Amino acid sequence: MNELLKRIVITLIIIVCGLMIISKSNKEKIDPGSAEIMTFEILEHIKYLSSDKLEGRFPGSVGSKKAIKYISKHWEAQGVLPAGTKKYEQPFSYISKVSLGSRNILRVRNSKSRYKIKKDFIPIGWSGNGNIDDKVVFVGYGFDIDDSLSWNDYINVNVKNKWVLMFLNGPDGNSTHSPYGYHKKLYNKVIAARDREVGGILFMEREENENNKLKPLVYRQSASSAGLPIIQITHAVANNIINDNDRTVADLRSQIDQGLASFSFELDRKVSASVNLKFEKETATNVIGFIKGSDPILNKEYIIIGAHYDHLGYGGHMSGSLNPDSMQIHNGADDNASGTAGILELSHKLMMNKKLLGRSIITICFDAEEKGLLGSKFYTQTPTKDLEQTAIMINMDMIGRLNEKPITLGGVGSAKTLSKTIEVVQQNHTLKIDKNISGMGFGRSDHASFYREDIPVLFFFTGAHQDYHKPSDDWDKIDYQGEKEVLNFVYDLIVQLSTNKEKPIFAEITNDNSDNQSPSFNVTLGVIPSYGSQKIGMEIDGISRKNGPADKAGMKKGDIIIEINAKKIRNIYDYMARLAELNSGDRIIVKIIRNKIEIELMLEL
Repeated sequence: MNELLKRIVITLIIIVCGLMIISKSNKEKIDPGSAEIMTFEILEHIKYLSSDKLEGRFPGSVGSKKAIKYISKHWEAQGVLPAGTKKYEQPFSYISKVSLGSRNILRVRNSKSRYKIKKDFIPIGWSGNGNIDDKVVFVGYGFDIDDSLSWNDYINVNVKNKWVLMFLNGPDGNSTHSPYGYHKKLYNKVIAARDREVGGILFMEREENENNKLKPLVYRQSASSAGLPIIQITHAVANNIINDNDRTVADLRSQIDQGLASFSFELDRKVSASVNLKFEKETATNVIGFIKGSDPILNKEYIIIGAHYDHLGYGGHMSGSLNPDSMQIHNGADDNASGTAGILELSHKLMMNKKLLGRSIITICFDAEEKGLLGSKFYTQTPTKDLEQTAIMINMDMIGRLNEKPITLGGVGSAKTLSKTIEVVQQNHTLKIDKNISGMGFGRSDHASFYREDIPVLFFFTGAHQDYHKPSDDWDKIDYQGEKEVLNFVYDLIVQLSTNKEKPIFAEITNDNSDNQSPSFNVTLGVIPSYGSQKIGMEIDGISRKNGPADKAGMKKGDIIIEINAKKIRNIYDYMARLAELNSGDRIIVKIIRNKIEIELMLEL
């Protein structure tokens, strides 16, 4: 009898446990809802994604992981196939933070003054670590220009292994149409100094601000260490180094600005300084789905629809918040829960009507867009589907504030046929569209990463507003009916683009409003940079031009460019600066590292 009772109890326990598991499983299942785009579903998505539970969806945070799970569960319920490296997920790491280590010191020899970190001096976030105890050479603006102008601040001075002291900017201050162009940027000055094998760089503002505040310590994404100590100092520290009662840094600047000529000389005093920075890494995650098209030929090509799902977390200084003094949750309802909700609505309708699709669809919710388009850059350099088969990338960033205005549609000029296709689709819609043929004025979003890879792009954007990057960007300000109009148009546009026989052909967009603050390139090697690489040099992810200079020379994915014409390359910024010096027809020697072996290649441009 006891044995029978025991069996009955065990059986009941098994049944109860089974029911509990089934119940839990059912709770976790997502109802995909209507296959049509519905305002109440848009509202539901945005309310969850921009709720305080998700704490601003900062990359790598608990709230971000909840957003990833929410997106993945909906795609699973809709039948959208996983297309990441780990089911729907494509994780990647990035340096999230730089901080001061235990020993950051600056002393001026033969001076009784003692200087405090952050108050009198501070390293920049991409400075190299190290100690330098040597003489100082004043080099004015630190220019080395030999193009439309000729200005060399290193002529007739010996700077090898010494500190150089320089002003930021140039003689014309912050003028955007400066003849000194990109040479005014600190990074170009660092390259010029490093080419002359200086020991370290001390720099100061051209004109000291009223409160004498130094620039905060911030890490520069996509830049490895500069390889030498770089320290910002106040004018007071600089005057102590100069140690001349009759000549201050302000007098020196005035002399240079009036004469518009180099004025460099070695100072008597030595500076002893050490830089010690610590770097922290974080993991971010793109979420990627796939819907196979029905045409047996066209379905080998892809239309990417994307939107970033990350935001600013709790905000704070250097977060991108426009309310930096307030540590509040930045929910980012419009930026960009609205675009993420759009992806979820579109993916469901496209999945339910995939027989209408010719080309296949890749759906991507990008992470770390607010950190500098890191998610989309990572995808374009490590795609989970053949990037060359991408017909077009459509980006939705901030599409929730239409409010009866025209929507801005950027990137229309990135393929000649796009304008006509848009006009055809527009005939069946009342949505007002402001077609921006260039559209790259709004280039600080994920479509820009694809445009750089010569892929046509379109960018939907309902406009800026006073809640942008503030805690007040909440769900109750979203125009849900307006977003539904936008999504219905995007859906029809995707179907049209998926069935067009001809793949859109990329066209470079010209920008009449460009200035000379960035280097222009007369040549290209034809390589794809690895933006996420932290290796010293510029690692390449592949060849972008068949029969281009790099391809003909035998360069391969994984090669690391460390020199061009004996000039060192530490990262992509060095690489771009070197390219700006070259011309078509030049023969150059490129030194690479392949499998830990240094190789020199001859390239003809």
